[in-house]
Formats: sequence, structure tokens, C-alpha cells
Amino acid sequence: MVNSWEKIMIIAMSKTDFYNKRNVRIALNNYLAEFSHKSVFYSNDEINSLIISALRIGDGNILTLETNKRNPKRLINTDLIISWIQQRIVPNTMIIKTDDPDLLRLAIFSLAMPYKMFQGSTRATVTEKTRRSKKRDFEQIFSDTFIGKIGEIAFKKFLLNKFSRKIDLDWEISDQIADFKSDIPNSKKIVSIKSTDTLDSIWAEAPQNADIGIFVKVAIPKDFFMKILAHISSLKKFLRFVEERLEKDDSVSKLLNFVEETAYSEEMQIKACILGYYFTAPEFLKRKGEEIPFLGEVHEDKFMIEYNKLLSTDNDWKNFIEVAL
Repeated sequence: MVNSWEKIMIIAMSKTDFYNKRNVRIALNNYLAEFSHKSVFYSNDEINSLIISALRIGDGNILTLETNKRNPKRLINTDLIISWIQQRIVPNTMIIKTDDPDLLRLAIFSLAMPYKMFQGSTRATVTEKTRRSKKRDFEQIFSDTFIGKIGEIAFKKFLLNKFSRKIDLDWEISDQIADFKSDIPNSKKIVSIKSTDTLDSIWAEAPQNADIGIFVKVAIPKDFFMKILAHISSLKKFLRFVEERLEKDDSVSKLLNFVEETAYSEEMQIKACILGYYFTAPEFLKRKGEEIPFLGEVHEDKFMIEYNKLLSTDNDWKNFIEVAL
């Protein structure tokens, strides 16, 4: 149900509907075009997921409860959603394009990682060692590595663009099994930069020996590696190679144009929102087997905090630079 007064648009939802993600998406549908337009960068689906995460934890005060009601409805203020997008999401979003040298370094780093893992010659952090208890194929390792490290590139751009502070990234793949080291080489504190492509996630994570945790949400095209290949023309070369060796009436040949048109249909870019940081503390430690809202069971001991509790103002970041770098 949508009510309007004083030009403020309110979406009212029952508790049951609110805790059903599909129903929330449907309720937001009429506003998605405007939300996406205000966000500048994000697609309808991406901004929808970001809004859902904000609703889950009350980020931006966009959600309130009816007062003096036995079964109060959840009231979603669409005007405040727009303010939240403009003040919280847009200023903290970094755009990473295909010609970014660090992105190209990451592509090679991510390709090397599964080969190194199969050879048994990688450094594995505690977290990586836990994940390795499940068998992963080449593509999964590549994807996990890429998504896990893209937040570091985004944070490097964030510090440089907003605070003129340059940091280096670590591109070495060590053959030693060791505890987690700082994601920022030579930092004064052990800094963990965690990125996730689950845009409706609410939890910022950090390993147990980290001093500071930074949380980044990334919107990545599902075919990001294909788009990288398309950008450097390697994909086109491969398609022409196949085309020359197939008969024109071959059923597979009909797919060549489809693949080419789809891969080249839009520019490859990654959107990364740096949501903030926190100083780790015992009260933020979640234990293996613990059940937490909107996630379920925790699979290893680690620090976790809802992202609306992160430090994120300009003064907060200046303090981070002073303390950690």
C-alpha cells in the first residue's frame, strides 16, 4: 500500500511481507527507474539489492515503524531512499574500467591463483585454508580471487581520489601458509579489505588477527572476464578463428553473432561502493556455528559488524589515514 501526504511517498508493508525479499522487490518496483537514475551508476536490479540491505538494518533512517499499533507496518520513505543514494552510495562509489592497470594486474593474478593452488605452491591464509576444505574448480577459484581482491583496487582509487593518498597493493603469491597479513603493504595496522558482490549483504567481515576491517560492495558484470577479452579484441579474434573453421549452415555458427553482440553490447565497468571501516573488538567476534540475521550459520570464527555501524565520514577516513597508514 502506498500513501502520500506532503509530497512524501511512503510504502507500507506488513512484517510478513517485509521479511520476504521478493515482496520488498515488488514493492520498490514502481520507484526503481528514479532510484537508478539518481544513483548515476547502478542498474535497477543493483540499486534494488543495495536498498534492501539498507532496509534490513535501517541505514539512512529510510525505514520506520507505525506507532501505537498492535501489528505495526514497516514504513519505507522513498524520498529518504533518494537522499540515502545521493549521500551514502554515489559519493563513495568508484568506477573501475577495463583499461585500469590494476584491473589488468588483477586479471592475471586471478588466473595465476588456481594454477598455484593446483600445484600446492600458494600462501593460504586461515580463511583461504577453510574455504579450501571444499573442492573448487579453476573458474570458481578465479572468480573468488577476483571478487575478493577487487575491493582493494576500489579502495586504492577511493583514497587517491578523495584524500590524495596513494597506497600500493600486494601482487605477490607467497608459497608460505601464514596468518592473514595486511591488505595494505607497510601499513601501521593490519587492515582487512573485504569485498562482496552480494549487494543485499549487511555484514562487514574481517579475520581474527585484523586490527581494522574495511567493507566494499561491488557490482560486477556476470560475464566480466568475457568483457575484458572483448575490450582487448581477443574475443573477436577467437570468434573469427571459429567462424573460419565452420560451415555456414553449422548450427553453432548461428551462435557466433549472438555471443559477439552480447559481449560487446555494453562497456565493461565495475562499480564499487566503499561503505566504511571499523576497529575490530571482542564484541564483534562471531563464533563458528553461530546463527546471525540475514546470513544464517557462521562457518568460521571472525569479526562481523552490520555496515550501518561503520565509520564513514570524511573525518573518519582522515583518522584512518593517520592511524593506519
